[in-house]
Order: sequence, then C-alpha cells, then structure tokens
Amino acid sequence: MKKFASLLTLALLPQLGLAQQLTSADELQRLVAMPLKNIFVEYPNKTSHIQLDSTELGLSPRDLHPAFYGSFDWHSSVHSHWMLVEVLATQPQLGLRREIIAALDANLTAEKMRGEAAYFDRKLAGTYERTYGWAWLLQLSRQLHLLTRSEDAELRDKAKGWSQAVDILADKIVAKWKAYLPKMHYPNRIGTHSNSAFALGFALDYARERGDRDFETALIAKARELYLGDKRIPAHLEPNATDFISPALMTADLMTRVLEPAEYRRWLSRYFTPEGLDRLCQPLVITDLTDYTIVHLVGLSFTRAWTMARVARALPQRDKLRQRLERMAPILYRQGMEQIFASGYGGDHWLASFARYADEVLQGKQ
Repeated sequence: MKKFASLLTLALLPQLGLAQQLTSADELQRLVAMPLKNIFVEYPNKTSHIQLDSTELGLSPRDLHPAFYGSFDWHSSVHSHWMLVEVLATQPQLGLRREIIAALDANLTAEKMRGEAAYFDRKLAGTYERTYGWAWLLQLSRQLHLLTRSEDAELRDKAKGWSQAVDILADKIVAKWKAYLPKMHYPNRIGTHSNSAFALGFALDYARERGDRDFETALIAKARELYLGDKRIPAHLEPNATDFISPALMTADLMTRVLEPAEYRRWLSRYFTPEGLDRLCQPLVITDLTDYTIVHLVGLSFTRAWTMARVARALPQRDKLRQRLERMAPILYRQGMEQIFASGYGGDHWLASFARYADEVLQGKQ
C-alpha cells in the first residue's frame, strides 16, 4: 500500500505547480532532526586536515574546528547550520524551535568563529574547503542576515548576535574569494564538491544580499568568462558514479543569476542537446543507499530538481522547455524524498540540507 501511495504521488506531481508544498509536516520534522543531532556528532569524521608534523597526530575534529566539527565533515556541518537557520526563518513555530536556538547559541559564538577563522591562517590551509565549503559558509551568513529582518522579535535579536559572530569567518572567506577569482582561469565542471558553478552561484547570492558590489561584479565577470561560450553541453554523459551535482544544470542555474532574460534565453537555446535533456530527465538508479559515495546520487535528485526549477522560471510561461522542467523538478524532488530516510549516516549527515534547499527553490523562496 505504501509503495502504491508513493507511485500515485509521483503520477500526480506533474499536475502540480512548482509553488506547491512538496514536504509534509512530518517529513520536515524528520529532516530537521538530522542536522540538529548531527552537528554535535564528532565521529566518524573526515577532516581533510593536512598534518604539518607529528605534534598534530592527536588533534581531534573539535580541536581543529570548534564550531563545525560534527556532521562527518566541515562543509556538511556548515550547511547543517544553514538549514537550522533557514527553518527558523521560514517555519518559526516549528516544534523544535527551542532546540534549534539552543544549538545555534552553542556553536555560533564569536569565540568559536575566531577559532574557525584562525584555521584558514594555518600553513597549507589556504585552499581548505575551496570553493564548496566557502560557498556554504557564505550561504549561512546570508541566511543569518536575512533572519535579522524577521518579524519574530526573539529570532531577530538572536540572529543579530549569530550573524555578527559568523561574519568573523565570512569576512575572511570573502577576502579569500576575491584573491582567488583572478587565478580561476578554468572552471571545474565536476559533479561533486569542487564544481565552480555551484560555488559562484551561492557567492553571488551572498554578494547581492550584503550589498558588496565589487564582489558581485567580479563574480559576474568570472561567470561570463568561464561559461558564456558554452554550447551543446554533453549532458548525455551524466551522471558520473558519485555525482551529487549535474554540471550541465548547475551551470544553467548559475547563468540565470548572471545574464539578463533575453541574453539568457539566447545562451540557453544553444546550450542543451535533445539527448542531453533526455538523459537529465531520466530517473537515477541507486544501487546501495548505505554506500557513502553512491548515496551522493540521492543528492543529485535534489540538485537536479532545484536547478530545473530555477532554469524554468527564467523562461517564458509557454516555453516548451520551461514546461518540461516544471514537470520534472517535483518528480525528482519526491524521488529523493523516497530515499533520504533510508540512507544511513552516509546520507543523514548532509542530505537534509539539500532536500530543504530544493523544496525552497521549488516554492520560489530561494
């Protein structure tokens, strides 16, 4: 019966608009419980730390990262904090409100952010989490600043303190971005963490929210330099075995932020191939949800969903590609939701943030 209900849901989804709520209250509660727990789970942990000498052999994740030590790796901890902030902003009466506030109070302090910022000053740490973790840190900062304008007085006051603390680290990351952009001669078109289009898009969202015109201008110029000449992108070769990002769709998503509508439509008209679009709309086959890298493909369902939704909104209402992407985006989202709660810690430590971001994009809120 449960399987029949799931299939019926998927069959009906093409009839729904993108703005429809696709996550039930129970699902949202279960999603929020994941980062709320995992940001305090120190092990297992993939630190990606470069040991300078034998004196560092005993350093724990918490020694290295006083705030973002949980959730298996640094970037997952960062975007788990983002999700908790985002849920407070959009669902302020959620049953876990008090627990979320307590968790953010514990980790988003000036002292801990100074410790996080100091890590980036270490020898050989200049490229740490470039550019994926950088992107999520700026997304966290952006979301906190948005929360400072909440109509909820308690959340507004809390966000002021949290955002001031996180800005200690965000300012350092922005400076690193600005130093890196002139050296970024080639794009990274990978389907995992280092994807350049993903990071440029989040950085651009941050720059616009914070009113950093110099940063915004530099990001737009770099995106145009790297991607404006793209055409007939080979999306028919996607995905790779451990992708959680579609390189083709993520670039198209980025360029909605970069190009004016008419220029974007011209660019997009020569970007996809028919066989590439067919491939991107195919369901993903995931052979082992408990495998820490194969489970990346669940995340790919969510990123395909949100990139399709954003690209669709950049096109005219009656455009056939828009209609196709609008039909596919919620289907892909629900496919991810059918798998997320069976993914073990390999998925639990990060997928909730991706599900939440996709849901918000599909509703036109991101």
